[in-house]
Amino acid sequence: MIQALAEKIPLLAYLYDLLIAPWSPALAFTGHLAGGFTINLLISVVSMTLGTVIGVILGRMRFAGVRVLDGPSRLATNICRNVPSFVLLFYMASMIPSEVNIAGQIMAVPLWIKAALALLFPVIGFCSDQSCGYFEQRKTDPAGARETFVIAWTQYFLIIIMASATASVIGADEIVGRANSIISQTNDDQLMLSIYFYVSLWFLASGLLVTGLIKTILKLGPKVEN
Repeated sequence: MIQALAEKIPLLAYLYDLLIAPWSPALAFTGHLAGGFTINLLISVVSMTLGTVIGVILGRMRFAGVRVLDGPSRLATNICRNVPSFVLLFYMASMIPSEVNIAGQIMAVPLWIKAALALLFPVIGFCSDQSCGYFEQRKTDPAGARETFVIAWTQYFLIIIMASATASVIGADEIVGRANSIISQTNDDQLMLSIYFYVSLWFLASGLLVTGLIKTILKLGPKVEN
């Protein structure tokens, strides 16, 4: 439709050739890339969900001020905070078996699970620190504490979504891996540029969507009195 209008309007034709035509070949792979991006979101949601639960537990243990809990929780937080997740990605890929035997049934272990476990560790360290600060700030400013935690958590979630693209290096069937597969099959430099640009738009759009959603939730959520 846009191309048909561009043929009738010179200015629109110029804008189409400048802004849309170079990237239009990538649009043909939208469905294939969308399927890969669901894996990115799955990796991110799993790692953030588990990491938040474990991290908040560690943060609560640190905040409790009990020596027997404080030492181990701080040690676990430091390990998770400082572990290189990219190196851990290869470690998980090589150490976790590709198949497991559960009740006599051989089940494959998807690569996206290994990627989610690798990203889980930095999330635990982050949420432990943030939740410990939240519990401390909540004593004097409950509303500010909640907002600070949610904003920081959202920003880190966006970082994890971007980091999920590293799963392609171990062969996970996510969006970057699928983009690389398309490029290797076509061997087209122009398509390579358009595919990578299109993939970056998926991450950008997801970031804007998540940020907007969290802002809406904060506005509509119950007010916390100081």
